[in-house]
Amino acid sequence: MLGLVALPYEVLSIIAESLNIDDFFNLGISCKVLHFLILDDSLAKKVILKKIPHSPEAIRARNGSKSYAKALRRAAKRRNGISTAYPYTVSTVGFCDAYLYCKGTLCYALDESVRILDLHNSSDHEIVVSIPGLISEALPNVMQQGSGDFQVMYYADRIVSCLWETSLTAWLVAFNLESGDILVAEELDSIERLFVRHNGEYLYYGNHSEIDRDGHKKWSIYGYDFCARKWFPEKVYLSEMAGYDIGSTVCFEFYENYFYALSNQTSFEVEEIDWTSFYHCYRFPLDSPAKSLLEMTNEEDMWRRQHQEGPIDDRWMSLQLDVDECSGELKIVESRKEWYVGSSQSQRNYYTTDIIFPKADEEGSLYGTYQVGSECKQTDFIESPILDNASASFPTSYSGSSTQSQSVSQTEATASSSTATTPYTPHPLFDNNRLPNSQLLRLRKKENNPHYLDAPLRCAHKTHYGDDGSVYPTFTIVKTRIRTYFRSCNTFMDVVDDPLASDWKSTQRLRLRAGSRRLGSPLLDKTGLLRACSSDIQTAQDELYVNQGIRYWPDLHDSNYDPELEEVYTLLNPPSHLGEVAGTADDRSFVYVTGPRDKPRALIFVGFDAGIRLKGLRRWSKLEKKSPGVGEGPHVDGTPTACAVGASLDPRENDRNVAFERKGKEREGVVECIHVDIAPTTQCPPSQPHLVDMEAMICTDGATFSNRLTRDDRNSWIWQEKPMYQDIHMGLNFGKAPYLGSA
Repeated sequence: MLGLVALPYEVLSIIAESLNIDDFFNLGISCKVLHFLILDDSLAKKVILKKIPHSPEAIRARNGSKSYAKALRRAAKRRNGISTAYPYTVSTVGFCDAYLYCKGTLCYALDESVRILDLHNSSDHEIVVSIPGLISEALPNVMQQGSGDFQVMYYADRIVSCLWETSLTAWLVAFNLESGDILVAEELDSIERLFVRHNGEYLYYGNHSEIDRDGHKKWSIYGYDFCARKWFPEKVYLSEMAGYDIGSTVCFEFYENYFYALSNQTSFEVEEIDWTSFYHCYRFPLDSPAKSLLEMTNEEDMWRRQHQEGPIDDRWMSLQLDVDECSGELKIVESRKEWYVGSSQSQRNYYTTDIIFPKADEEGSLYGTYQVGSECKQTDFIESPILDNASASFPTSYSGSSTQSQSVSQTEATASSSTATTPYTPHPLFDNNRLPNSQLLRLRKKENNPHYLDAPLRCAHKTHYGDDGSVYPTFTIVKTRIRTYFRSCNTFMDVVDDPLASDWKSTQRLRLRAGSRRLGSPLLDKTGLLRACSSDIQTAQDELYVNQGIRYWPDLHDSNYDPELEEVYTLLNPPSHLGEVAGTADDRSFVYVTGPRDKPRALIFVGFDAGIRLKGLRRWSKLEKKSPGVGEGPHVDGTPTACAVGASLDPRENDRNVAFERKGKEREGVVECIHVDIAPTTQCPPSQPHLVDMEAMICTDGATFSNRLTRDDRNSWIWQEKPMYQDIHMGLNFGKAPYLGSA
């Protein structure tokens, strides 16, 4: 350490820039002399733009704050908090009957209103939307139908889209939180497997209802232009896309002005005889949805797995699209629980796959492939190793024959000598002469359509072998309430129900359970030169990575009772709201609900971002007095302080019956919808105007929101209130020591 301290600043900065973001931060907190590394804005800018230029912290620093040192500390703390399963914030943020957590913003419905809270930006206010008022404003002719089911579908760029369903019709409604404008009010033909995606310019929704000639239901996508205020004339019909379970077998996302649809299913039929599985990805430009512009990946470029690798437990499977913080490329991230290669124990594995689309030349012919998010360039065949920037010194591991290895070498030599305009011949697929010599061939019939491709190379850096159940205790899927994978820091995390062994009632006790790995030292041979890793991928995992083991939080206190630790467990498991648990995670936090379904459930927020500081939370300290908990504040029964439910200025409000109807799968971050009985002209204005600060709400055109809706306007359907979590006063901030620097 003395050698580093004695180095000139210029030399030390060059050394520091070569480190990854985590090592750079750890070096800066190793001693007071080197603390300047994480405080120097110019040095932090070089590191963050070189290592994680596409992270949310880097984007925020470029666009607004300009403080790269603060962005670096915030990113490093986030990654460290996730990998060590140590959150910075845990708080009860509200009570709800249904919720959606999307883009760091929580939208939760309680009684006849929807409350919207920006958690990632530590908002000190909530926007409240009256459901009857919204429906009256957006659908005045539908109010005569009375009751209906309301569900928030999506949130992005200060726009909320929701579904209003009555016994006769279903309507998609989208509105702007800043201007209060109704952007979309469209009657839907079908809401089967309905999903919505939008940004500030375009909205797309899709359903799984159209039946093709083969008798299978297919996905149909419809688009709307917010600027032009009109629907696109042509819908996109994904006739070849199999799968229907969003988040498990299919997913849909926006990325760089394109709409992406992804499936991990190959066939609509139950496959009795098959050998190879592929990903299928489709995309089209957001401003021109048309069949002629629809792009599809080739199966030979999107290999998923060989069925010989073992059976899969579909209940644990998850599928998502994720943006790489280093390269900015869009990646496929899939979690599978497999009996890998015939093992007697099931194992949860996590796979990252590049999205590769065929590239067309000026004449329209396909001659190469390029990766989504990168510049268009010709790449090697899928059999060639595709390495991350951090792993360029290491070869790819795989399980294959020597013939494969020889063909790969020939492929690499051919690709390296070719130019960017040289066409290539696609890999031969589904040649019956190439089918494996197995007993299944004797069962194959003429009507079977088997898919087979020689297993390509697996990259050790894109394969994370997780928990195999050998570490006690083990948890079933019923006890594993939330499952997620943080690709940025190679960590899988679960929220598990782990009752005390001494508790014969098995009372709910939620804990965080995480497994992480970090890149180890370079592999050297006896002469000190870099060497290749093993050809066996599992051995290569042990050589290239250091397994951090399974971590739990909070700590266990079965034998020795700890009142401070019990306070944390009470925070995660509110005694008055124990029961069914469901949650949603993003890249730095997750939100879950707990409690019985016949009454409002508690909303718990767990954040790993040190920059999220909810106002009024008590810092974790044994010396401070406990804040009032649930039962001591105005939200004891889940009733908002400024909502007109039960205390309306309109006498008709007291006669309104509100019933809650639970239905639908827990997908897309939406736990359930609520059933609301409304009168045709009923509104829900704030019952306590002194709590509403309308001047603080600014529209996009620079005008104040109060110019549109004043405090005394009894017909307003949207207003601003003090957030519910500030009245609940049940939360803790687990900030680290001050010498780590302010985030």
